[in-house]
Amino acid sequence: MKSSTFFRALLLGGLLTAGAVAVPFGALNVTPRGPQNLNLETGVTELPQGGTATDSKAGLTLSAARMQLKAGEQLSAQNATLKFRGGGTLSAAQVTYNVKAQTVTATGSVRYSDARFRNLTAGTVRMSLGSGFITATGGVKAENPALSAPTVVFDPHTVQALVMGPAQLSQGTLKTGMTPGGKLLVLFSGPRISRVTSKVDAGTLARFTPYLP
Repeated sequence: MKSSTFFRALLLGGLLTAGAVAVPFGALNVTPRGPQNLNLETGVTELPQGGTATDSKAGLTLSAARMQLKAGEQLSAQNATLKFRGGGTLSAAQVTYNVKAQTVTATGSVRYSDARFRNLTAGTVRMSLGSGFITATGGVKAENPALSAPTVVFDPHTVQALVMGPAQLSQGTLKTGMTPGGKLLVLFSGPRISRVTSKVDAGTLARFTPYLP
């Protein structure tokens, strides 16, 4: 078979590939809903009907209306919903799973809820899959606790959040705030805030600093 014919056959095969068989993609297993359209020039596989991607190690499942995959680099998803092992749910217009950096970044109409934050919205939410840290930036707001801040970083291991000023925070009888440049360390006990302090020691700040914008 001539090389030109061979490559045309490969391209046609990629364009017509279909099925709901899970395929590995880095730490993800991706199950398409419909056809998989492979572009041999760019190496990007388009899933025009979307599908589901599962990372069992990180404990997340992503479902999206449309996906694009580039092997060894990233998965992009539109109109996506992520569910986390701890019970959190995130929805966004655009989600990018960076294979090398091991991060998941959500942008566009981002909304997140879990046992501690209800209806948190932000311009961008980024999760580090290695550490589990979650960073919300860009007009961060939440219904419960009532929250308004430019940046919030959550550490799931210590169940603490670092809130950057200017900020307003309230839950029940608790009402506090912080001026620009200040910081609030929020400690949770179960689903509710147990303590808030503006005195953030150097060790605690060093733990959060790699995840600040």
